[in-house]
Amino acid sequence: MRELTSTLLSAQKQATAVPYVKVEVANRIAGVVRFDWSRLYDGTEDDYLHALTLPGDDSLIRARVTPPSDSQKLYRQRVSDPGPESDFSQWTYTGQYNVVAVAAASLGSEVSIFWIKTNREIRRLKSADNGQNWGSAELIGYSPTTDINGMAAAYKTNGDLAIFYADQATLHVRKNVGGQWQSPGAWDKSTGNLSGAACVYDGDWNLLVTGQDASGNYRLWSLVYGDGGDVEAGSWSELKEIAAAPSGGDFEFRQAFLDKPDTYRCFFVEKFTGTESYNRPFWSHSVPGTAFIDNLWREPVPFNLSSGYGLAIAHDDNYAWLSSNDGVWRAGLAAESLDLTVDVTGLKCDSTVNDGRLTVELRNDDGRYAAPGEGDLGVLDIGSEIEVNPGYVTGAGNEYSTGTSYSIEAREHTSSGGRAGFILQGRDGWGALEAWQARYQFRWNRTSDDMSMKDILAFIFARAGLKLEMISQSSTVTSFYPDITLP
Repeated sequence: MRELTSTLLSAQKQATAVPYVKVEVANRIAGVVRFDWSRLYDGTEDDYLHALTLPGDDSLIRARVTPPSDSQKLYRQRVSDPGPESDFSQWTYTGQYNVVAVAAASLGSEVSIFWIKTNREIRRLKSADNGQNWGSAELIGYSPTTDINGMAAAYKTNGDLAIFYADQATLHVRKNVGGQWQSPGAWDKSTGNLSGAACVYDGDWNLLVTGQDASGNYRLWSLVYGDGGDVEAGSWSELKEIAAAPSGGDFEFRQAFLDKPDTYRCFFVEKFTGTESYNRPFWSHSVPGTAFIDNLWREPVPFNLSSGYGLAIAHDDNYAWLSSNDGVWRAGLAAESLDLTVDVTGLKCDSTVNDGRLTVELRNDDGRYAAPGEGDLGVLDIGSEIEVNPGYVTGAGNEYSTGTSYSIEAREHTSSGGRAGFILQGRDGWGALEAWQARYQFRWNRTSDDMSMKDILAFIFARAGLKLEMISQSSTVTSFYPDITLP
């Protein structure tokens, strides 16, 4: 429902009125800021295990492990004021080797780097001054075996923390409460071998896990280890699929990373072993206004990088950061917008029950839109969000109400009769749904009531970046559990 001022309501009722339309484009996709990543470092370090965290002073703390050919040595790095001119090539050897898993986390000035060795030792390096100085390696305990394929760590706001590590087919957890390490625990799931774990604390321990299910199918799951938020403390939620691939096929998933700079954002590696094989990071984000436990994620998108160990993600107040052993990237967190209103020479909105299309014509006589998607016009890119807010010129000035958002699908420069123009074509959320194609096969309710029809619709909408909201509904939509396969 739109809210209108009294003067707008009055203008709306008049026989004649002067229209006013505010048109603005922003670097958002379905309401979420599009991160425009800039690579700040392109090094020569080997692709292998790594971790990233940013403590309270916004320094950049990285950890990396060398390959088995170099004894799996653990290195750490601190860059005090990371930016385009920073040197990300300097590393400090910790004296630790035979490392099979690594994780990093921070809270305020406290920074921790965790690792597991081939002798099953679980150890930590701790700094109390943002990584400037470090204590000696602390022995926390031992993993059940040496078959470790993933480790994650996260702090609570009160200083407690938890580490998670995937040992064969079991995800283990060990918490530090009030400065004391607690007895280790393990999840209650039955799966095949695991290949990665990531964690963010946000009322609960919110996790991503990669690996195989009990039938050998490859999965990327979301999972919650409860701390009294959405899940009871000490309990595990159900495993919920984000990506799926059959056993015996060419795809598998591994090396997940997770952060919450605004909404939840994740990276994971998709490994393809068929013709033109690759290891490529993919990224996704949760739908705004939803909880982690809802498992509503946009369709994963490939990142332009070849890596078998993925990209760690973290953030400070102004930037999101990505890291691999040989690379560092950053992207601004703030939404950027461009007001097109004064340049609009024509506008057409076509709306039907299940489709909405937009055409905006802009003046370009002085070439002001000659280079869309670049420099100051960076937000004028394919996929960016364009808002059309209709209104009138009233006694109070140029007034408008919140209108409809579209996604830019096409751009066109025109020249006719000595007049230069720039045209934007867009579609609304229905267009996003029509364009969505499932990269992975999903099946619900084959042998049990997994998801109701409403939950399935919410999942599909989320893959297109949309949040499902129902104004009214029948009881059937929440009680009907059809056997559905996509695609």
